[in-house]
Amino acid sequence: MARTLPSTPTDWYRRGEEALGQQRWEEAELALWECLALQPRHGAALHLLARVRQQQGRCQDAIRLQRDSVACDPGIGWNSFALAELLEEQADWPGAAAAMAAAAAALPQQHWVAQRQQRLAGRVAIEGERLADGLGPAAYRHWLRRLEPPLPRAPASATTSADSLLQAWHLLLAADARLRDGALAWVAEELLLRAAAGEAPPDCIYADEDRLNGHAERHDPWFKPGWQPEAFWSTPWLDGFSLWRRDWLEGAGLPPPPAPNDPVARFSWQLQALAARPRLLALPRILVHRCGGAGCPDPRRRADQLLQHLRHLGEAVTSVIPQVIPQVIPQALPEQPEQTGFRLTWALPPTPPLVSVIVPSRDRPDLLAACLDGLLRSRNSRIDLALWVVDNGSRLQASAELQRRWGEQPGLRGTWLDGDGPFNWSLLNNRAALEAKGELLLFLNNDVQLCAGSGRNGSWLESLAAQALRPAVATAGALLLTPEGKIQHAGIVTGLGGDGCAHPYRNLPPAHGVHRGRSSFLTAWPALTGACLMVRRLLFLEAGGFDPALAVEGNDVDFGLRLGASGFRQVLCPEAVLMHAEGSSRRSRGDDQPTRHAGLNLLLQRWPQQMAAPGPWWPAACSSAHPDGRPLELAFPDLD
Repeated sequence: MARTLPSTPTDWYRRGEEALGQQRWEEAELALWECLALQPRHGAALHLLARVRQQQGRCQDAIRLQRDSVACDPGIGWNSFALAELLEEQADWPGAAAAMAAAAAALPQQHWVAQRQQRLAGRVAIEGERLADGLGPAAYRHWLRRLEPPLPRAPASATTSADSLLQAWHLLLAADARLRDGALAWVAEELLLRAAAGEAPPDCIYADEDRLNGHAERHDPWFKPGWQPEAFWSTPWLDGFSLWRRDWLEGAGLPPPPAPNDPVARFSWQLQALAARPRLLALPRILVHRCGGAGCPDPRRRADQLLQHLRHLGEAVTSVIPQVIPQVIPQALPEQPEQTGFRLTWALPPTPPLVSVIVPSRDRPDLLAACLDGLLRSRNSRIDLALWVVDNGSRLQASAELQRRWGEQPGLRGTWLDGDGPFNWSLLNNRAALEAKGELLLFLNNDVQLCAGSGRNGSWLESLAAQALRPAVATAGALLLTPEGKIQHAGIVTGLGGDGCAHPYRNLPPAHGVHRGRSSFLTAWPALTGACLMVRRLLFLEAGGFDPALAVEGNDVDFGLRLGASGFRQVLCPEAVLMHAEGSSRRSRGDDQPTRHAGLNLLLQRWPQQMAAPGPWWPAACSSAHPDGRPLELAFPDLD
């Protein structure tokens, strides 16, 4: 019996809707056109036809049809929602936000639509940028216009406060720095508040800064952490603005700062003053704007000064090389030269140190083979390597074959240890550390390998070893990238993120400009990931190794905090860049990380103060809820 053709717009619409639901696109299109031929202003038919056009990849036609649908019947709501999504794909943020607002008004019971509206409104405010990708220029302009904390504006009291401050403090202000109105008055008030709270006065104060372009527009902010020696050595930050207490300088036998038109002498004076171990205070407020003019010192001359300073401190530094600091917007104006940080290299002993590499593994021969191949290609004459694979109950024939092949590999000593039983990362590594030999241990996860194109290069091992052998340093870690090339690990900061600790700059590109590209330079953190961690063997054993109560997560954090409590630093080496397919081996076993919450709770009980806030490791002006480095005032999800 022949199927009766629809005769009314409603019949054609229902037929088109049914065909669309079953992904019969051509049939749906024909039925919907028949509906529109009978009723041209059928809003629902226009909406469904737009969905067909979107499926066909005809985006502009889909947008036009959804606009027509909204014009015919705005009460549908889903047509406005679909239009908003189409416009969002085209990066038309104002149009998408307006359409989503109409959808939220038409669909009041769909609260998640209102949340999408808020998110799009946030994207409009920052011109489509995502703060999860790093603080971009539009987001910074929005922060400056609407959110930046103000400075005092009362001229009479401000002048009095500033005069009083300068009677007790020397102001070091770069020749190219412009002081914000009210900056000194704000500092004076801040010091009074801290004194009233019982805090002793610092010996030196520094603050955040940004830059002015050729149109006197602010950009490229530098939110600075509390005092971190390695971070300062690699990106010195006292030039633009710092205050030095006069009575402390006199007590230390130091002269006042040189004139601002002699930046070389000024930097030498800073290093001399720092050698006297002042108490430094970072104030979380942008107080100066740098113009990048002729006052910038010669980076090569400054590198020589820094090299001599570090050697005077007893650091076995062999070279200090200028390195360009990444910026959010590369400067194109000749009057704004590239800013320069430094790459520092430490000496290795004349006799190559023996590094025992410890790799726990279970039945991922593909991962393990790539990891071991990277070690094999990293061998050189400056590092002696020994391998310790701790096999946690592998059952695959391919795993046994890999062990056999590796046992026949010439040139690199390899030992397989039996680590059968429930997976406990801490116990597996501790056992191998007891049996291993040599000066250094390198804990390496089997899902870590050389980045593509790295070739035969052991410089990453040399960098880690040189840092781990420094007396002031306990652990050295690598910059780890995801398989997609984003940052996976650039350190660990307790009190950062929603889980009590997080990886700073996670998922940003390696050459990001956030915090003047801090992850591109030598810096210290409270902890480093155990996925690639080098430590002196005797120090590891004296510290008691990793805590077996933290079987999977948190053991590296606990280890770093214990060593930090003993006065050691944990240093990230940006020259050591590896790829980390995080969690690959655990996913292969079907683990759902049941130990994560238990580990976090133990860390919270053991280290409540450290887990509560990032402390000096993270800029105080930046959100502790987001690892992307955004300012506090932008700490809401509508801009992610």
